[in-house]
Order: sequence, then C-alpha cells, then structure tokens
Amino acid sequence: MARIRDAVAAGRQAVRQSARPDRLTFARAFVDAGGAQVPGDRSGDASGALGERLLTAVASGQSAASTDADLERELQRVQTETDWALALDDERIIGFLLDLPDSAMDIPTVEALAHQSQGLGPGIFRKADILVLQPECDGARFIPVTEHDIEC
Repeated sequence: MARIRDAVAAGRQAVRQSARPDRLTFARAFVDAGGAQVPGDRSGDASGALGERLLTAVASGQSAASTDADLERELQRVQTETDWALALDDERIIGFLLDLPDSAMDIPTVEALAHQSQGLGPGIFRKADILVLQPECDGARFIPVTEHDIEC
C-alpha cells in the first residue's frame, strides 16, 4: 500500500508540473515509481508486466479493460488520480466524496471507510489526501466536493 501511495504522489506531482498534464503523464510517473501492483504478486514479475500493459493502454487511449481486472483497476486509478491532481489547483474543490459500489459495502472495513469523517462529512476526503482502495472497492468513484456542497 505504501508503494502505491508513494507512486500516486509521484504521478500527481508529475501531472501538476507538466506543461501537458494528461493521463499518460500520470501513468508514466506512477509506473516508474512501482505503483502498478498485482495483489499477491511477491516476485514483482506480474506487477511489472501490468505496468507495461497500463502504459500501452493509456498511450493508445484505452479507458477500460473488461477482461483484465488488474488492468481495469489501474486504468481507473490513472483516470481518477489525474483528475484529482488537476483539482489540487482548483480552489473551488475542497475534497472528494467516496462513492462505493453496493457490493463493496458488504465488507466491514470498506463500510467504515465510507463513513469515515475528516471534518468535511462522512466519506469526504480532503483533496490533499491519497486514498489507496483495496481491490474489493473496484468501481468506486470520487466525486469533487465544493465548499458550497458542504454548507448546503
């Protein structure tokens, strides 16, 4: 988890510093930092191959991988984290609401995460946070939240 978190931070930083902030910028920095991970892969071989597949998919404009759950998870992470990185400079956005699929809510640790509050409301995370979700959360979305949304 720590490696993924560090790789997300590297990817976000690359996007924010890039003259052309896009998903490929994030993906390259994320993969270079060792963020692409296959659950249970102790050797790192499968994770390395996943990183290569991820870069190829993002470079070709692929946005979904219906038959490869690991690639699908990483493609979703690239999209979400690139958008999140760009939101860091948007003063209107103060955080992100975690919107989990119904199937994930059956897992106690996931349900607790959905109700976690950091002062903005249940399930809303500050935009500087880096949240690494477990595979059971596949399909989760992060919805931008403005100060106005909190006050209403």
